[in-house]
Amino acid sequence: MVRRPDATTPRIEPVVLGELAEGLAGDLEAGANLDGLRFTGVALDGLGLERLVLDGCALDGCTAGDAHLDRARLLGCVVSRLTAPALRAAGAVLRDVHITGSRIGAAELFHPEWQRVAIDGSRIDYLNLSGGRLDDVAITDCTIGDLDLRGSTVQRMSLTGCRIGTLSLAEARLTALDLRGAELERIDGGSSLAGAILAEEQLPRFAALLAEALGIVVT
Repeated sequence: MVRRPDATTPRIEPVVLGELAEGLAGDLEAGANLDGLRFTGVALDGLGLERLVLDGCALDGCTAGDAHLDRARLLGCVVSRLTAPALRAAGAVLRDVHITGSRIGAAELFHPEWQRVAIDGSRIDYLNLSGGRLDDVAITDCTIGDLDLRGSTVQRMSLTGCRIGTLSLAEARLTALDLRGAELERIDGGSSLAGAILAEEQLPRFAALLAEALGIVVT
């Protein structure tokens, strides 16, 4: 019997890369279209990489402080051990991308289009995904200071084993935002929580957060 896809679990397959050629820092420039390259320990700091396209590529141990990747496209890529105190990628498209073991300060990624994206074992101080379209996103075992989903359309996104300072949801449209297993300190815009999923045992822990977000005074 063929099992029907779960309506709430992100539908993500492992990213399998073929044989990769070694990429050079000089290959990375605004508007470049690169396929099948591995970049190891490359410094992207301060580079203007707007509209860069990476297809079937790997980035390992790279730095990208103050890099600008507005409207960049990452397709079928693996990013590991990325370090970036600040990163901007407004309007970027990520499709079939796996990010792991990375450390990012302020990630200004507003108005993104993400499909089948996994982030594992990473720390991000501020993750701004506001105004975006997020389909099938799994964030696992991460620490995120602030996760900004304001105005975003979210379908099947999980936050498993994550510690999150503030989750901002004002005017977000949620379908299966799975908060089971997430540890939240604060919810901003709790009136937009419709479509989120909580475990029954989480309700006592979330009660105060939900009351605060909805403006309910508990005495």
